[in-house]
Amino acid sequence: MIVIKYLWYYSFWLIVRIGLRLYYSKVKVTGLENIPKNTPIIFGSNHENAFIDALLITTSNTRFDHYLVRAGVFNNPIAKAFFNSLNLMPVYRAQDGVNPLEANKQIFRACFEALAKKYAVMLFPEGEHNMRRHKRVLKKGISRIALGAVNFEGGAQEVSVVPVGVNYSDHMGFRSTVHIVFGEPIVVKKQEENAENYNKLTAQITEALSLVHVSLDRKEYAGLDAIFFHDQKSHELINPDIINPAAGKLSDRTEEVNEIAEQKKKLEEKGMSFPFRPISSSELAVMILMSPLALVGLMVNLPVLLPVYLFIKTRVKEAEFVASLKFGFSLLGFCIWWWHLGNWAYDYSSQWPIAAISVGLSFICLVSLNGFVRKWKRYQLTRLLSSDEKVKGMYSAFVDRVNEIRKDLF
Repeated sequence: MIVIKYLWYYSFWLIVRIGLRLYYSKVKVTGLENIPKNTPIIFGSNHENAFIDALLITTSNTRFDHYLVRAGVFNNPIAKAFFNSLNLMPVYRAQDGVNPLEANKQIFRACFEALAKKYAVMLFPEGEHNMRRHKRVLKKGISRIALGAVNFEGGAQEVSVVPVGVNYSDHMGFRSTVHIVFGEPIVVKKQEENAENYNKLTAQITEALSLVHVSLDRKEYAGLDAIFFHDQKSHELINPDIINPAAGKLSDRTEEVNEIAEQKKKLEEKGMSFPFRPISSSELAVMILMSPLALVGLMVNLPVLLPVYLFIKTRVKEAEFVASLKFGFSLLGFCIWWWHLGNWAYDYSSQWPIAAISVGLSFICLVSLNGFVRKWKRYQLTRLLSSDEKVKGMYSAFVDRVNEIRKDLF
């Protein structure tokens, strides 16, 4: 039975890993050497992008992971059976209408048993998901699990808590980049389970987690986000080792940071949206040249693109779920669609290489469509700047001020 479970888990792992490497233009993973071998691990990660956070972390390491996810996703019996088959376990929160300490006792015990077998447990100790790149107060659940595991009868002698940072260049964008950072492990040994030790361990994990993902100051977030990400390129990696120290240098320049936030807000009121960079003449030429491929990409892939777009447009209320649902539906939809496309090409040509080329070209055209849409949005905003001198002057003053501040930071 365990062999079948392993085969199913790692088959799904491989499919998702391939899909993610196609969905993102680059997935960079650093700190794999910080993951201890042959020892129980708790992965504690920031949570900015719903389910796709867990998928990225899981497919970036080869441990047999168990996951704690919010209980609400287990309401559907079919979903519950599927999630259970992939080692997902519900974790209850106060907003679920239950006493979380009582409701989670059985789940915590399952975590202790998994850790006793030297498996890995993944959870998101922030207790929420939000695309804002700032430091959050952690819940104590991760400390309760870590200390409970080392005190569990027949359990692990020690547990390593590995902080994980998931850093997106564009939380919702197809063919954007993501940087996953595994931090140095915190080794937890047997000690009394009390409030003091829970608080001490939670503080350690909070500090360690803030080092592996972009952790801007919550109070000054709007201004700091404008300074560092107003012109973020979708293909550039985000490095917390660079951004966090730079942001720290602005801790005593609150007035300047707030002025930047106000300038950005006024630009958005005039119709601008960020991140944004004016499109250059060479980029405009590239956009025009790729338009035929983009059109082919739209027409060929419309049977998948249209239903996914309509579902997200009409049913998805939280932006944090956009990338996860877009990826999930697209992975299933394109696997089915491109399989049929390849078969049709083979039926017509009787040659598998031509079938494979037709699927490859379909993907290339899809990427071209995405690139065209990105450039088209930038072109529209660039036209707004060129047609309104007041907005153009506001934008130039904003960029000049940001660049002036950046000179002191890097």
